[in-house]
Amino acid sequence: MPSLIQLRNVSLSVGSTLLLESANAQLVSGQRVALTGPNGCGKTTLLRALASDAGSYFVVSAGSVTLSPLLDISNGVLLVEQDNLKWSYLFGKHSDDEGSLRSLTLPEALDAAVAEGREGAIEDAEAWRRLYLAAKTALEWHTAEYDSKPLGLLSPGSAVRAYLAVALRRDFIHLLLLDEPTNHLDLPSILWLQKSLRESAKSIVVVSHDSAFLDAVCDHVWLVDQPKKSLEVSGVNYTDFQRARQLARQQQMVAYEAQQKRYEKLTAVAEKLRVASASGARSVAKDRDKLQRDFRRDRAGRSGRKASATETLRDSQPQVERVVERAPLQINIQALSATSNSSILFDDVVLGYNKQPLGLPLISLRIEFGEHVAIVGYNSIGKSTLLQTITGTLEPVSGTVTVGKQLVIGSLMQEHENLPRDRTPRDHFASLVELPPRKVDSVLIRYGLNRQQIDSSFGCLNPGARARALLAGFAMRSVNVLVLDEPTNHLDEEAMDEVLASLNVFKGTALIVSHSYAFLESLKLNRLLRLDSRGLIEIAGLDEFVGEIEDIVDHVIAASRV
Repeated sequence: MPSLIQLRNVSLSVGSTLLLESANAQLVSGQRVALTGPNGCGKTTLLRALASDAGSYFVVSAGSVTLSPLLDISNGVLLVEQDNLKWSYLFGKHSDDEGSLRSLTLPEALDAAVAEGREGAIEDAEAWRRLYLAAKTALEWHTAEYDSKPLGLLSPGSAVRAYLAVALRRDFIHLLLLDEPTNHLDLPSILWLQKSLRESAKSIVVVSHDSAFLDAVCDHVWLVDQPKKSLEVSGVNYTDFQRARQLARQQQMVAYEAQQKRYEKLTAVAEKLRVASASGARSVAKDRDKLQRDFRRDRAGRSGRKASATETLRDSQPQVERVVERAPLQINIQALSATSNSSILFDDVVLGYNKQPLGLPLISLRIEFGEHVAIVGYNSIGKSTLLQTITGTLEPVSGTVTVGKQLVIGSLMQEHENLPRDRTPRDHFASLVELPPRKVDSVLIRYGLNRQQIDSSFGCLNPGARARALLAGFAMRSVNVLVLDEPTNHLDEEAMDEVLASLNVFKGTALIVSHSYAFLESLKLNRLLRLDSRGLIEIAGLDEFVGEIEDIVDHVIAASRV
């Protein structure tokens, strides 16, 4: 297969910060690559470098990024960033036309392309019409938005759905570079995108923290190793890659422990020989018998030489680096009495905004203290409204919501978004909980932050450190109800690992809304609820929901083919 992109000894920098050093990789036509690594390691910057999207903020300071003539001739690389969708590129327009295109609805843009006689425009318009009609009913896409809102005003999820639907039909695009394409998509839309990408012949490099999506779409992995500033390349899917890394990590731990035991043993032998050598030397000075003195001097010398040889052997052993293990997170909560009012109760509640009902049936629900409950459903059905009604951010249109008086709620996503980016964790939490800075420091350290992070502003911390800081704050406030609304839209894999580790040992109540199959599968749930036009109903498991959607997605894709 021909090579589309070749990275040769590439070093990549942003300002004075080196992100990658001497990276080598090859993207072959037809490959689908998962580009992974923690936030801030340079994944998006590397995508932009692959797209030759040169800018002053990053520099390929060494090496080369070579594009295939196929990509050079057709300009067939499309970088898809949710906050920077280039509609003019899709419609064969000059970048100066971006503003005028964004003022059109998608049907208007497609009709304009037909009127201009652009190649394939009629088929594009028909394909969109079929997808529109099929998805409107089957996937509950809010397709009226596409008719009424210009491209520049579409919601993030609607915009990226439409953009990729058009992009996948563009024959001149040979390589898709996707930066977090599943953010703001509901599970049905994610499954639609998965299947559409699998059926496409285009090559793909995708950044995503959704491991199930990466497994479904990708067959190769490129890992940006932040500490080493290197690019690790593997020809397996994401889960197999992670398993191999975990196995290598375990083997490294075993090798390190064996190395330490060997080091300690050789050190003990060398010390024993040093003691024998020193003792022999002292005896030589006291002994008046020349023969005995010479014998002891010789023996002491041999012991000293053996000690040196043992130390040389010890220090010449191959060095295995120690594996740094993070302490598991756990939010300790105060025990509640058996008679305490600690449940959450909905009694004939009508959900809505500003007293305007969402049109859902009455909701009656009881969540006992300590239950972990997840809620699934299509976008805009009202899941976030339900959580905000529990937290008190929204009032119900009618009905009664009762939250136990002993419950202290912590909304991770809401508080993550509202963190003051210019304040340090110490200052922020000291003002919130009225604790002395020294006490705040001790809690933050217990939750894995180091001194430098405690003294840095939130804006300088990566998402994993911010998540740990928030969990530490919950512990200081004695939070016993955790609320997570679409956490995978905001946190990278490292941060999600932190949240999952804490959530699965959390003894309080947890309420979760997520469209990430991998995240939901990793949770230890007491109940799984589905919110739809029938109301809030309990379902047996996630596979029941996903299986139903997969059948619908197959129908939608088949119906949209021209």
